[in-house]
Amino acid sequence: MNIGYIKDRIKGFIRKYRGLGRMAFWEFYYNSWGGLVFAVKRHYKKRRGEIPADYPRVDDYEKNLVTIGILSVNRLDLIKPCVESVENNLSEKYKVEILIGDTGSTDRETLAFYKEAKQKWGNIKVIWLKKYFFSKNYNDLFGKYAKGQFLIFLNNDTLAKPGWIDKLIDPLQDKKVGIAGAKLLHRDETIQHAGIEINPPTETGINTFFGKPKDEPGANLKAVVPAVTFACAAVRHDVFNRFKLNEDFREEAQDTDFCFRLAECGFTVLYNPECEIYHFECSSRDWRKGEKDRWLLKKIWGGKIKNLAKKENQRISFNPDENKNSITVIRDDGIGDLLMGASAFKRLREKNPDKKLILATYERNIEMMNGFGIFDEFIPIPDGKKYSPLPISGNSRIYRFIDLEMDITPIAGTPKEDNKINRHFVYSRRMGLPEDFELVPMPDYPEAREKVEKLITFLGNDTNQPFVVFNLIATNPARSWWEPYYPKLIEAVEKMGFVPLILGTKDSEYYKGDKVVHPPTNFGNFFREKKDDSVRIGGGVNLIGKTKTIPEFIEALKLGKYVISTDTSATHVAALSGIPFLAIFTGGMTPESRLNLYEKYEALAPPAGLKCYPCWDEGCKDLSVRWKNDPCRLLIKPEEVIDKFKKLVEKYP
Repeated sequence: MNIGYIKDRIKGFIRKYRGLGRMAFWEFYYNSWGGLVFAVKRHYKKRRGEIPADYPRVDDYEKNLVTIGILSVNRLDLIKPCVESVENNLSEKYKVEILIGDTGSTDRETLAFYKEAKQKWGNIKVIWLKKYFFSKNYNDLFGKYAKGQFLIFLNNDTLAKPGWIDKLIDPLQDKKVGIAGAKLLHRDETIQHAGIEINPPTETGINTFFGKPKDEPGANLKAVVPAVTFACAAVRHDVFNRFKLNEDFREEAQDTDFCFRLAECGFTVLYNPECEIYHFECSSRDWRKGEKDRWLLKKIWGGKIKNLAKKENQRISFNPDENKNSITVIRDDGIGDLLMGASAFKRLREKNPDKKLILATYERNIEMMNGFGIFDEFIPIPDGKKYSPLPISGNSRIYRFIDLEMDITPIAGTPKEDNKINRHFVYSRRMGLPEDFELVPMPDYPEAREKVEKLITFLGNDTNQPFVVFNLIATNPARSWWEPYYPKLIEAVEKMGFVPLILGTKDSEYYKGDKVVHPPTNFGNFFREKKDDSVRIGGGVNLIGKTKTIPEFIEALKLGKYVISTDTSATHVAALSGIPFLAIFTGGMTPESRLNLYEKYEALAPPAGLKCYPCWDEGCKDLSVRWKNDPCRLLIKPEEVIDKFKKLVEKYP
């Protein structure tokens, strides 16, 4: 028994669960068994990436509660009438809490008002912040203390009017709307703000209707605008938690930056003139202090600002029914999972020729899926964060394919039945489509192809070599074949007259053969470096980590005459590209559940006598089995793989 290995496992276990132990102790101390259950659930949410590690507990927000955040320091003449106007114009539809973020008040009358207000109204909390720093103040105020499902930024130099909360919050019920801003009025009821647009000559933000009468027709239409001011704006708590305010901005422009980031991710930035309040602009600060922030905004968003400045009309009439004739498919997973759905997605397109088809998927997948020409629009899910709030309209018909694999419990995951069959059947069944399968060809990506060919040529190789593509290390370690077996397979393939082309994201010391070229990290020094026997110009090529995008990976794989891969996306790319492939399945899946609709392949899997196979991605429950070096991976010997590959070449020469 390897004592050192066991010690390392124990240390890893302690590191992994130290945080859970602390939280579980105190939750149990204060909240008994209910608190303990909360701690365990929360720990596993973090591990799944459902919430980031620094996600504060209070962000488990209360439904239909609106949290209004007001920053203030001294200035009783502003904060008192502001709070009184809010309390006199509360909502009958939503509960309201008010957080006053005080940034250093010393005035006795102001401090006395805080005490009086908390006693009088009961829904007010004063949060003591060290100093004024708008972005950080709101990130702390809302991130640590807000309980509401909805958040409102409100300046202390504002006065609320009747019905303002409902008018601001109601549009946010549509998840497509990321933020809603109000019409702000001067004391004389002329317009101070009706949405921010870009002034073409100066390329700076302006309020188009500034100084116009409040009933100006153009300012009284709901509109999608480049940005709204945080003097009065509302956002859903989950959206705020995803984006937060950029703390590089100290005084201003953080609202425009926030709105630009929302729009880049598909959210609507809405100006709603039905919500009116008074705003006595710059009553509480000097506008000249924001000069650095305005320059920073241009530095970050210069391209977008120039494009907006060129537009004839930056303000687009808001159509709440825009997505009524649309279908949205949500699927977060990897390349292979989406490629298994290509046939079903194409059938969905054919069945609904007049509808707008939208795909919400990880950002890294969008370029690949765009190549198929099936979907009209894409919504990026942040890579690895599938539970992020997304701009998906409730008017769209929605098919959700999140969590196909497992029912996650606080302790472990239980495989779902849908995980045991080909994704094509799952997609087809849930979308009400026929289950017959038609192979959809893999698209070409010319720019990616050019980059790959240049890279291989630079390494001194001819792209017309008889390449065999190797993709043996999976993101999920349980799906990777046993690495010490690699050299024997690579050498056998070389002896058959083929040239190895190795792809993936993780390299291995066992990716070696007589002809494998390991590309340098610094091409400029490559030809000046001393070459050893592991670097041979004109031999095979190791492109681990060199294909920067999924289309580049695909185009590199397409150079292969054959593909040898574990249960990864490479098998699906090969199938859709018409390339014969050999698939090595370890412990998670069966070849029949993933490859049964393809042709031109051979497959290997653990022997039927292995009782724990397949585990359907659940992993080894019996850790003593796992610690015996993963039998599901060890039992597939290189001799078997070599024989299968020879059979593949014989069938498809």
